[in-house]
Amino acid sequence: MSETTKTIEIRIDSSNVCNRFRSDFEEHEDYYFDYSAMSENESLEKALIATDHLYNLFYKNKFDEAFAFAEHHIEDSLYHCHDKGFLSCVYALLTLEKAEMDKAKAAIEKTLQFCERKRRPNSLLENLSNLIWQTDFDKYTDYEIHAELIYAESQAMMALLTFFGDQSFISLIKGAFRVRASNQALKFCYEALKNKSNWDSDENRLQFESGVCNGVGLFNLYLSIVPDRILRLLQMAGFSGDYKHAIALLKRSTELKSGARFRVTALCVKAFQLYVTQIGGFCDYDIKWTQELIDELQSKFPNAIFVLFFSAKFNLMKGNLEKAIEEFLECMSLQESWKQIHNICRWDLVWAYAIKQDWKNAAEIAKRLRFDCSYSPASNLYEYAVFKMMEMEDERKTELKDEIDRAMRMVPQLKIRYAGKTIPQEKFFCTRAIHYIEEGREPIIALLETFYIWNVFSMINNEKTIQSFLQRANEKLEELQRKKNSENVFDQISCLLLVKGVLLRNLREYENSIKCLQTIIQCENLISRDTYLVPHAELELGITFFKCCNYQESLKWIRAAKSNEKKFLNEAVLLIRAHQFIKKIKEIESCDETDTHL
Repeated sequence: MSETTKTIEIRIDSSNVCNRFRSDFEEHEDYYFDYSAMSENESLEKALIATDHLYNLFYKNKFDEAFAFAEHHIEDSLYHCHDKGFLSCVYALLTLEKAEMDKAKAAIEKTLQFCERKRRPNSLLENLSNLIWQTDFDKYTDYEIHAELIYAESQAMMALLTFFGDQSFISLIKGAFRVRASNQALKFCYEALKNKSNWDSDENRLQFESGVCNGVGLFNLYLSIVPDRILRLLQMAGFSGDYKHAIALLKRSTELKSGARFRVTALCVKAFQLYVTQIGGFCDYDIKWTQELIDELQSKFPNAIFVLFFSAKFNLMKGNLEKAIEEFLECMSLQESWKQIHNICRWDLVWAYAIKQDWKNAAEIAKRLRFDCSYSPASNLYEYAVFKMMEMEDERKTELKDEIDRAMRMVPQLKIRYAGKTIPQEKFFCTRAIHYIEEGREPIIALLETFYIWNVFSMINNEKTIQSFLQRANEKLEELQRKKNSENVFDQISCLLLVKGVLLRNLREYENSIKCLQTIIQCENLISRDTYLVPHAELELGITFFKCCNYQESLKWIRAAKSNEKKFLNEAVLLIRAHQFIKKIKEIESCDETDTHL
């Protein structure tokens, strides 16, 4: 544990916190509690317990009740106001509908205005002295210090809504200002946690620590995946991005079981471990911690959709396809009020069925996503077309050709932007759809390439399944070898060699994997169009050497992948993955050096 983490280690046992409200809290009590007539401290203590109850409603899938519960004291309680902002933000990000985005922004703006009324106003002299001397945090009441934390959290949520709610580049700038405001406020809260000594109650401090560890931890966690060249600029602006520090803080937040934000932290950690890590193809995946969080929340909330779809994803990543499908379908059947959760389940149901080579079900769900899900409709339609291509080939249904052609022609028209940028995967598939329209595409190549771009291969770890896809790749390779004079043929061969190298690595056949990847690099001049293949082959070669514990050779090839001077498809994802592995190698080498000197 780092020194900075040690300094904020809590001085009380959260399990022994005695709160005079918690033991006999009933929902109806909160409705009749007059927050405006109470002291700030009594109001804060009561609101924190009410917030804990609201998260219970949230995890029991009682979303409408949770909204109504938060709404009741929205004018008099800062935490109730903040709770409504949180619920509105989550719902808006699930729907991406403008009306819901506007509602969420209005709710959070109301919270920010409430914060301004409750934050401690500093005089000009105090502001000047704070530039020279350390802030006297004991001048802040518990309510004022919690208002600072809520201000930081609200700015972060507003930034997310800004990034995802507008396709223009200007939203990136607006969102960046929100992120900076949140970061500055969190740094202030972090210092307050270390230095404030006159808390009115242990419970107030525990809840504050829970929030600070959550906020600072998540900031550092998500910034830790940013490539070095961007991170250096962010560090100059006061951001950090320390992965180890992030994990220490988040684990601390999840240890504070009575902290109202424990379940928020657990949700965000599971999202990072199971979605960001998998799609990004990162090397750090804490399977034990993820399992513990899922098991703990599942034991308390067995029917919680915000637990069940994570459990299903966890099973999918372990290769338990049938169990994953069962849990995704169960999750979709549990509630109807937040139907957008169904789309999260469908996203991975697509891959579960595709890994099983059940093209009909995979295509059906991808098509449903294209119409029901606002995220990346171009990607969903492209995947639908690819699965139909596989169905056409396997079942000899030539009548599907016109339907596939129509879908491919529509894909580029569906491209959307977030904060002025198209996500790399969607840009890739739009380009591929154009290639299909111009010259056609081999179904198995289109499928395996789609798997590679979404890192689906990380979820294919069953030997029988791997061998099945390897066999199909080898059959197509043999066919293409006989057409060496055809246009772009080596592009297709290289694509198959790339995915074959990854599949062989999954089987731990490292030597054969290395041969496949080296062939692509050695024949770079034969690749006429798909320039992304060589840098990705270099990256995968580096990762393969990493798996072999040959870190020097790994570093050499990963750096080669990063240093490619030409622009290529999926470059942003490659740079992020390369950054993660380089950082991990440096950590390992640093530990080895330390052990050598001991």
